[in-house]
Amino acid sequence: MLRWQQAEGKRHALDGPFPPRPEERFATLCGEEVTVEVCDVPQLGGNWFDPTCAGCREAWLARC
Repeated sequence: MLRWQQAEGKRHALDGPFPPRPEERFATLCGEEVTVEVCDVPQLGGNWFDPTCAGCREAWLARC
């Protein structure tokens, strides 16, 4: 399942059944390893105003 997750200042895409939790690292569709912080999770008071990662966007579209 493809999904979006904010981490390290960008909105990244990932493939997996569950979203990563704060302090967890995950591999993005563009090949980066990033860590989720509490401020990256809307349900914990975070917001989604960081820009979309261009590499993840391209990888997402290539899978569609």
